[in-house]
Amino acid sequence: MEGIYRDELITLRRMKDCLEDYSLLTKWLSDPSVAQYYEGKSKLYDMEKVLMKFGPYARGEERVIPCIIEYQNTPIGYIQYYKAHPDEYDESKVVDMTKYKNTHGADIIIGETQFWNKGIGTNVIQMMIRFLFENENADIIFIDPQTWNKRAIRCYEKSGFNPLMVAKNRELLDDIPKDSLIMAITAKDQPLYLL
Repeated sequence: MEGIYRDELITLRRMKDCLEDYSLLTKWLSDPSVAQYYEGKSKLYDMEKVLMKFGPYARGEERVIPCIIEYQNTPIGYIQYYKAHPDEYDESKVVDMTKYKNTHGADIIIGETQFWNKGIGTNVIQMMIRFLFENENADIIFIDPQTWNKRAIRCYEKSGFNPLMVAKNRELLDDIPKDSLIMAITAKDQPLYLL
């Protein structure tokens, strides 16, 4: 399998356009405990919905690059990255986007709940940060957890992301508009332990 980044325990690999990878996402996004952090418990995914949303990503038809997270060779989650549009994060009043030429965004789901609260998500985010700075020449990376998701925010702060602003009604969770915390990290302010 194509690993884009790995260490002794964790591998980030490109998601493949195959039943095996679509089945993983279907399993994870049909679990209400996982879905509550994605689109909501009332928005569970079946295979058809997974194929519609993630198929174009896996086939390279969209700018989103989907990856499977493996822990000790076992698939446990999903992370994606993408080249962000300059106005995508609505942060023009906070960040001078004219200073950045290669902006990226990322999103993560740990789908196997037995791996929650073990620091694995933080390690994965740190790997993705290194990958985007070293391999994709990103100059700034954004992430946008919903403001109520304190666990994700702590993970991102531990990884060096700085909170920038609250974007009102940015995402829907169970069809209810929720605020997101726009966070960013630049190559110059990434923590030394990430180098």
